[in-house]
Amino acid sequence: MTDLHRQNASGSRRGGEWPGMWSAARPGGEIQADEPPVDAARLRRQLEESIPDAEEEPLVRPAMARLVQDQGDLLIELLEGFADRRELLEWQQRVVIHTLGQLEDEWYAEIACNAAAISRLLGRAWGPADAPESYVARETRRGLAANSLLPAFHGALETFRWAAVERVDHLDDEHDGDAPEPITPERQEYPGMRPELGQLAEQQRRTLEALLDGFDSEDELLVWSQQLQGSTYAEISAHAAAEPYFERPLRQYLVRTEADARARFVRRSWAAEFLLPAFNRAAGALAERAAEVTAAEVPERSGGSSSIS
Repeated sequence: MTDLHRQNASGSRRGGEWPGMWSAARPGGEIQADEPPVDAARLRRQLEESIPDAEEEPLVRPAMARLVQDQGDLLIELLEGFADRRELLEWQQRVVIHTLGQLEDEWYAEIACNAAAISRLLGRAWGPADAPESYVARETRRGLAANSLLPAFHGALETFRWAAVERVDHLDDEHDGDAPEPITPERQEYPGMRPELGQLAEQQRRTLEALLDGFDSEDELLVWSQQLQGSTYAEISAHAAAEPYFERPLRQYLVRTEADARARFVRRSWAAEFLLPAFNRAAGALAERAAEVTAAEVPERSGGSSSIS
């Protein structure tokens, strides 16, 4: 039986604080306990204004601009906080893609299997952790951004920068023909303008969603276990991929769709412990190998449970 099954449904086997949790969250100094809510719209405007307008001056490395923009969106989502643990896990899956696997595998479980961390990211009581003071929740999110997210973004950009295609035809005085169409980063379909990275992101999103929803039968679970190999680029071990079926205590919580708090807790914990780290390794393996293309994005609608799960 895995460590996962020894966790208490109301908490986690990781108690207390995680490394660096309080480095930016001590009361005192410039911290204001009565700060207004995060103005996400203003932060997004700031992000948009920091990226040159491709219509006015074509970008030389638009793929870099797209990656920076996507990373900025993730940062703002973190500063806003999350509605529930599932939303946190879904955010972490996107972090995998846009950090190109730069975070340590253990980071995902350290955040999503730690009651104190979860309560501060949600801004409310969770499991054995009491509801945090608002300034504690906010400063913890800021500390996580500064300690984990920003260094991972830096590492991703350092890995990616020279692989991003340099587009300079519009600067060549001897270039024949019409100037190329400007490439607008926010209208590009794929992360970093890499179709394979975009396909991996979609595979991972579907794999995570299926696990969090649960399965109607053991047959569905087995088919999912096979699909799991593709969405992790075989970075999950054969043992871990088969464990959901052969570990009967685990299987009983996966093959269940009713709104059972314990089942939700186990599914989400398994995702944090095993699925997200494998996703992370897959993104890291793919980061320097995917080819860049220009592809206009097709707008899509996104749509939002809380509880201890």
